[in-house]
Amino acid sequence: MNCHSSKLSNVWVVVTRPAHQADGISKLIEQSGGQVIRFPVIEIQVPVNIARLRAVLSRLADFDWLVFVSANAVHMGLQAIANTGVPRPNAKTAAVGVRTAQALQQRDWRVDLIARPPYNSEALLTEPRMQRVKGQRFLIFRGEGGRELLRETLITRGAQVDYAECYRRATARSDPTLLENAWSRQQLDVIMSTSVTGIDNLIGILAHGNRSSLLRTSLVVAGQRVAKAAHDHGWLAPVVVAADATDNAMLAALHAWADQRSSTKQ
Repeated sequence: MNCHSSKLSNVWVVVTRPAHQADGISKLIEQSGGQVIRFPVIEIQVPVNIARLRAVLSRLADFDWLVFVSANAVHMGLQAIANTGVPRPNAKTAAVGVRTAQALQQRDWRVDLIARPPYNSEALLTEPRMQRVKGQRFLIFRGEGGRELLRETLITRGAQVDYAECYRRATARSDPTLLENAWSRQQLDVIMSTSVTGIDNLIGILAHGNRSSLLRTSLVVAGQRVAKAAHDHGWLAPVVVAADATDNAMLAALHAWADQRSSTKQ
C-alpha cells in the first residue's frame, strides 16, 4: 500500500486545471485518501487570429529552434502544424518543463533541451545553449498574451524571435454554486492552482458569489508568481508554494499543507 494512502483522509481538494488535464493530479489526490472537486477555471480554445498562425507555420523550415512553453502549446501547436500540412522541420526543440517535454515525446517529437527546475522561462534561459544564440531564429509556441521574458531576453542576446500563438485561454463555464454548496457543507478545505490566469479566472467566477469564503480557503500554487497573484487579490488563508507545476510537485505541496494543518490542530 502507498505510504501516503491516507495522508489526505477527509480532505476536500478543489482541482482547477483545465478539464482535459485534471486526471493525473486528481488520481494522485485520491490515492492519498483525498476527495477531489473538479472545478476547471481555464478552457483552451483555438486562437483568434488563425491566419497569422498559419502564416508563421508556413515558414516553419526557416527556424533553428522551436520552443514550446506548455503542454497546451504542444497539443495545439502540433495540431496546427498538422492542419497546415507543412513537413516536420529539422529545427531543434526546447521544452519549458517536463510535462511539456512528455507531451512532445508522446507524439514522437524529439526534444533537444528541457528547462531545469522550476521549469519556467527563467530556467530555460540559464541553459548554455540559450546563452549563445546570436543570429539564430526562434519560434515560440504559446498562448495568446503570454509572458514576454523569453522573447525579449533572446532578442537582447542577438536572436530573431517569432511567436506561434496557437491557442487562447478562456474562462471556463464552471458553476460557482458547486463551490458555494461545498463550503456550506464544510466539504472544501484547499484549492490548487498552477497559473496566474487560473487565479484570476477563479476570482472572476466567484466575483458575484462567496468571495469571502474563497479568500479564506487554503491554497496550493505552482511557484511564487502564482502566490503573488493570489496575495494581490487579497488572499487571507495560507498559500503553500509547490516547487513547480508538475503533478508530483503539487501533490508534495498538498501533503506539506496537510502536515501544517495537522500540527496546528494538535
